[in-house]
Amino acid sequence: MTNPVAAMRMLIIYAILIPVAILAGYLLTDPLDYGSIGFIGLILLVLISPIFIKWHYQILIFGLACPAVCFFLPGRPPLAQTVVLLSLGIAIVERTMNSNRRFIPVRTMTWPLLFIAAMAYMTAELTGGFGFHSLGGDTGGGRKYFSLFIGIATYFALTSRVIPAGRWKFYLALSMLPAILGVFGELFPYLSGPFRFVNLLFPPSSVVSDLNEGVASRLTALSKALGIVPIYLLARYGLRGIFLTGNLWRPGLFLACFFLAMTGGYRTNFIGFCLTVTLIFFLEGLHRTRLMPPLVLLGALGLAVLATCSDQLPYTFQRSMSFLPFKWKPEVLVDAEGSTEWRLAIWRATWPKVPGHLLLGKGYALSKEDFDMIGGGEFSGYSASHIDAGDQSLAISNDYHSGPLSTLMGFGVWGGIGILWLMAATLFVLYRNFKYGDPAMATFNVYMLASGLSSVFAFFVIFGAFDGDVGNLARVAGFSLAMNGGLAKRPARQGYTEPLKPLPVGAVQAA
Repeated sequence: MTNPVAAMRMLIIYAILIPVAILAGYLLTDPLDYGSIGFIGLILLVLISPIFIKWHYQILIFGLACPAVCFFLPGRPPLAQTVVLLSLGIAIVERTMNSNRRFIPVRTMTWPLLFIAAMAYMTAELTGGFGFHSLGGDTGGGRKYFSLFIGIATYFALTSRVIPAGRWKFYLALSMLPAILGVFGELFPYLSGPFRFVNLLFPPSSVVSDLNEGVASRLTALSKALGIVPIYLLARYGLRGIFLTGNLWRPGLFLACFFLAMTGGYRTNFIGFCLTVTLIFFLEGLHRTRLMPPLVLLGALGLAVLATCSDQLPYTFQRSMSFLPFKWKPEVLVDAEGSTEWRLAIWRATWPKVPGHLLLGKGYALSKEDFDMIGGGEFSGYSASHIDAGDQSLAISNDYHSGPLSTLMGFGVWGGIGILWLMAATLFVLYRNFKYGDPAMATFNVYMLASGLSSVFAFFVIFGAFDGDVGNLARVAGFSLAMNGGLAKRPARQGYTEPLKPLPVGAVQAA
């Protein structure tokens, strides 16, 4: 028997798809322009929309870790920003249509994030608005505002669902291991013409330093890609699981990827990783075991060996550890000290300007003249002798390489209140989940707390940026809440009950 409803549905589908297929085929016969590519992309998006609707949360977790960029969109935004907007939009629609779909309610995190969003919006309105030079605007700085708001939205996207307790290992791998795809960013010089299109998704990011003795490549993308492996091992197994279980592949892989991650030559990454490992060591209670004396002895022996051959290590390895009081090559010291002096010069020139921006920060707006000067490279780079250090290109674009300075200059005392509030809320969430979370996820919660503490320390002492650190804190807290099913509750105290006293023998007989 013919089903009229099914027949009508089929006719409607054919009535839509056949004209669209004819139009797409016609567009493909002519040279493609942006209009044609946009229309075809819209068709493909509609066709694969059921995939996004069903698995948007898994795509969100993957996209936050993947270093790809959406080269086909204006401004080439990172994939992470795109999937946040997509997933949050779908989550809001799901919540509107189904009352059982609820976001994880944690006011401790919601209020500081909303305060920062409102504060940033008001600052932007009072200091030049939101502009995008990449889209033809007269003012710039909108990219940083966009990054800030996306970072806040990341928290709400992550807390739109509760990750099942039995699936935390899968989601942990999905949240970290896609970063390994960043190795494609280093393949650009080695690929032939047609295969270089892979770098549209993963842009080349090698940093080359000219040295007196030649050229040394700082493999930034490779460093980030391999550096995620020891971090994943820490979150998955902890220090105990890596070094004390007898699985030799774990410490071997951990140490190998840790050393290869120094191919980027970044001191901040090396210091941050060592700080995180140290915090995990104490949070796991390993300092109260018999391992403490041999580990101290082994560490001292390792430093002694390093001191004897430090200047024989590869250039990037030496640069990563150049803050240690060992013997390094002169060119390494010159490069590292030049970078440090450039930062100190910017800080010395900019801190006196902070009091003038405490009530109203300067925001992120960039005039057309400033943007042309920066983009043209008139005074880009570490330093320039003919200008004040506070007027260098990175300082004008609010890249001070200092968390407090970027906060107070950009958003004044209100930004300081917001970031301190958010830090306190994030550490509270991480500590509660560490203290009272599921014991099966103990290694994950230990790593998250150590990572949060390390990030706060780095913001004040090593390297920080207001827009980036707000997003990082929001992401850490949101992922911790999703993995733990919300904010872990303190166990209920059991009330004291006075023990029953036995009755005298005579009283029992009388009864």
